[in-house]
Amino acid sequence: MITYLKIENGHFTSSQTDTSDTVWLNVEKPTEEEIDQLVTAYELPKDYITGVLDDNENSRFEGVHQNTLEEPALMLLQYPHAETSPSGYTQLNTFPFAIILTTDGKVITVINNPADFLKQLFTQPVPDSELPIQETLILYLSWQISTSYNRFLKELIQQTNKLEGELQVSTENSQLYQMMDIQKSLVYFDFAIASNLEVLNMLYTARIFRDPRAHLPRLHDILVETKQAATTTNIQLKLVDKVSDTFSAIVSNNLNNVMKILTSLTIVLTIPTIIGGIFGMNVKLPFANRADAFWWIFVITTATCIFVIRRLKKRNLL
Repeated sequence: MITYLKIENGHFTSSQTDTSDTVWLNVEKPTEEEIDQLVTAYELPKDYITGVLDDNENSRFEGVHQNTLEEPALMLLQYPHAETSPSGYTQLNTFPFAIILTTDGKVITVINNPADFLKQLFTQPVPDSELPIQETLILYLSWQISTSYNRFLKELIQQTNKLEGELQVSTENSQLYQMMDIQKSLVYFDFAIASNLEVLNMLYTARIFRDPRAHLPRLHDILVETKQAATTTNIQLKLVDKVSDTFSAIVSNNLNNVMKILTSLTIVLTIPTIIGGIFGMNVKLPFANRADAFWWIFVITTATCIFVIRRLKKRNLL
């Protein structure tokens, strides 16, 4: 699907066709017809668009060597998106996001998976900037992608803290599955953010910008935000590894405590079974001729069980 966007009253508004006022073409899950249409209309290399169809596509920057934009340029970044994992918990994945600069001053963005920050972007005012619209959008979209990583990282930190509070009473595997999904999310983030940093650093020396110095303050903010996400990801990866090891040890220890209690109770319950079995034999036994034999046996059995229970508690076995 192709959405044509132009600027009216400081906001992006969509139109049905591509006009001279169109500044941004947002393409989601393009069909073969739409890909051919864009390639023909804007003389794009086909891999600029088809690259995002591969979810494992790496971040890259093509066309940065040009002094002026005589050919379309591509900046491909990776952005985070929340999905449901096979174990049923929220898992964060990363997908490619293509930003194509055309020779006629327009921007084409291409995605093959939902991007939450784009929906918010359409409803927000156009960023106030003296830069050309291509430079404004490429910096603004990069900023949105960078901040989305930090936003998702805060959610992961909250989930990890919540799991830590469940460590003392956990004897199930559900928390381990959730911890595994958090680890997978952080691994995806680690590689995607590192790859994005390499591409964003290329903007410092990009010749295609009319005045490179004009966008340096904004680019600095983007890099600071991205480096913050990289640092947070590395810290959380190490913490989650430690928590996961501790989590496994505590789950195992809790299970051992349960088994210890069950074993001790089995020993206590075995005493009445043994005594009952002895006095159930068809031979001559003590108390056999007494009318109150049952009560004597009951008292002896109870006293023996109480004695064993106290001994087990004294040795911390019950």
